[in-house]
Amino acid sequence: SATLQLEESTSRFSSAIWYEAITQKNIILAGLGGIGSYVAFLLARMHPLRITFYDDDIVEAANMSGQLYGNSNVGNFKADSIYSMVKNYANFYSGNVQSTKFTDASTPGPIMICGFDNMAARKTFYRRWKNYVDTPTDSDKCLFIDGRLAAEEFQVFCIQGNDIRAMELYENEWLFNDSEAEETLCSYKQTTFMANMIGSIIVNLFVNFVANECEPLFPRDVPFLTTYDASNMYFKVEM
Repeated sequence: SATLQLEESTSRFSSAIWYEAITQKNIILAGLGGIGSYVAFLLARMHPLRITFYDDDIVEAANMSGQLYGNSNVGNFKADSIYSMVKNYANFYSGNVQSTKFTDASTPGPIMICGFDNMAARKTFYRRWKNYVDTPTDSDKCLFIDGRLAAEEFQVFCIQGNDIRAMELYENEWLFNDSEAEETLCSYKQTTFMANMIGSIIVNLFVNFVANECEPLFPRDVPFLTTYDASNMYFKVEM
C-alpha cells in the first residue's frame, strides 16, 4: 500500500527527534539549479508536509554538468522534472509545482530556501520572507537559507526569524548588487560534487533548526554562515 511504502521509505530515520516535526513543515524552495535540485531530492526524502518548487527555467544538456537532471529532462521545465524525480526516488507526492519566477506577488512562508544565481532574485525572495516574519506570527518558527555556489567553493547563509542581528548583517553586508558579484568563467561555474555537498549542508541546517524545536538535550548549531573551499577542504562557520 502507499502507506506501507511511505513507512518503508522513512524507516531508517523515523525515530529521530526531529522526524515528526519535519513532517509538519511547509517549505518554499526557489531556484532548482545546482543547489536547488539536490536540496529538493534530500528534503523530499524526509517527507515534509509540503514543498513548493519555483523555477521558470527549462532543462538544457549543459545543466547535467552540475545539476540533478538527466537526458530525459532536457526541454522540460525544471520544476516539473524535479517533482517527477522526487516522486520516483523519494516516494514524495506533496509537491506544489510553480514553473514561474518567484516575485513580489508570490506567497511567502515560514521556511524559505533559495539557490538563485543572481542577487536580484535573492533580494526579492528575502524581502518576501522578511515581510512574513514581520507579520504577527511565531518568528522562532521561521527560517531563511540562501545558498551560493561556485565550481569548488560555496557559502550558505542561514537566518532564523528571531535573530535580528543575523538579519541586519545579511542585509548590510551580503545583499549587494549583481554588479558587485564576482564573475566566474562560463566553463567553470558548477561541479556536481559541490552541488551535492552544498545541498547536504543546507538540509543539515534545516534539520538542526527543526531539532531545536523539539527540546533536545543539547541544542544543535545553526550557524549564520557556513563556507567551504574544496581546494584545501576547509570548512568555516560563523554563528
